[in-house]
Amino acid sequence: MNPIITTTIPVRNGQEFLLQTLESLSRQTRKADRVVVLDNCSTDATEQIVNDFKGLPLEFHRNTSNLDTFGNFNRCLDFAHETDYLHILHADDYISSKFYETMIPLLEDCQGRGLAWCLDERVDEHNKTLSISGKPDGRVTVLDLDTFLARKAEIGNQAFCATLLKTNREPIPARFPTHMLILGDMVFWPNYGKFCKKIVTLNLPLGKYRWHGSNETFLRSSKADALVRDEWDTMQQVEALREKKPGLIRQSKLKGLLAVRSGIKAKRIRQNGLPKQADEIARLARNHTGLPLWLAGQFLVELRELLIFKIGRRPRHPRNVFS
Repeated sequence: MNPIITTTIPVRNGQEFLLQTLESLSRQTRKADRVVVLDNCSTDATEQIVNDFKGLPLEFHRNTSNLDTFGNFNRCLDFAHETDYLHILHADDYISSKFYETMIPLLEDCQGRGLAWCLDERVDEHNKTLSISGKPDGRVTVLDLDTFLARKAEIGNQAFCATLLKTNREPIPARFPTHMLILGDMVFWPNYGKFCKKIVTLNLPLGKYRWHGSNETFLRSSKADALVRDEWDTMQQVEALREKKPGLIRQSKLKGLLAVRSGIKAKRIRQNGLPKQADEIARLARNHTGLPLWLAGQFLVELRELLIFKIGRRPRHPRNVFS
């Protein structure tokens, strides 16, 4: 086997949505050459769903022990040296039929490792659209490394389902940090991007990111300290990858973004009936931002709430504490 496209599907107890994920792969106009399901000790019907699926050849690998979420993502990276393109597709997400046909040409001229991602459409349990991660105008943008790192330090959106890695048939020179609860991907993307010859984005919503009550992201959002600490640590780690030392204005911008992002989470968690946890998020964030930037951030949170969700009537999943 000499695959050009390898799709890896990390999963744990994915019976609710896995079939739709597999069907989206079987409908691709340019199909993956290899699809590997990496099961992290599921106790439901995940393995049976894979065994019964006839839409395309599948490989099923079951971990001997629970590697946790980011540990299983690292298993996906182990296939990089055997393929030209590697895709990590979560078992609750899916992709549009022309995902590979559209995304691969963005990296074909890359002489080495590359990274490409498109917009993602956020959907709920019933495939109802909640939002799109940007303006779907079809624009293609090639990013220089510093611009890319600056965006990642600001926690710029990049969904797994919407991301394609060109591997150059070499091992991946970065790993997902297993000590982080939520933002390990936001640390991995820039650390991989440092080794890429081309980084490109496409403003089309070809990835379908699902919000539901059992999202790993939601389940891990119960720890207030992780919500704030991991986010600030991610900002600082990625900013340190840039060659320029951040000045006062840049640091103030990052603190302001932390204030807004933490303010949104505190608001949503309070709406979900957890006022003590919301207060703890606010307290921890203020320790990093200071009171003036925190208050300015909360003004923007309320303005955003009014314009997007009340006047604009954008739907929002009640379990999504991040938007």
